[in-house]
Amino acid sequence: MSRRRNPWSVAYLLIGLVLLLTAVAGVAEFTRVDDLIPILLMGVPGLVLTVRAPMFGVSFGDAGLKYSGLLKSRSYTWSEIQEVRPAVVTGTVFSSDVPELLLASDEIDQLPMLAGYGAGNRPNRRVEQLVADLEEARRSAGERH
Repeated sequence: MSRRRNPWSVAYLLIGLVLLLTAVAGVAEFTRVDDLIPILLMGVPGLVLTVRAPMFGVSFGDAGLKYSGLLKSRSYTWSEIQEVRPAVVTGTVFSSDVPELLLASDEIDQLPMLAGYGAGNRPNRRVEQLVADLEEARRSAGERH
């Protein structure tokens, strides 16, 4: 089973820790009910990022793939996936490449925590390589069955 992670996971983890520690420090100074607002605004996202960031990524093998994103995880067998392809979202300054799965049900499932960003319209090589590896794993699993 291969595993690929977003290199930015470490940054998300550090941001989560800073938010969480700031919220914990706010609890020490808690004197009024309205002090709860910044504690919640920093503590909840900080907790989510701190807990989920180490899990961001995709694992894939002969059976299929498992994606772990920000709020949920999903698993697919290769028979449920028609194609793995990059989706390009272009903007005026930045563009982003997002791996997406075209499912047998004709639905599209994007894997946003594995996205790559760049300037202009240049494709992100890390995302292109990930898509190629996932597509190769899908094809070779189909040939074996």
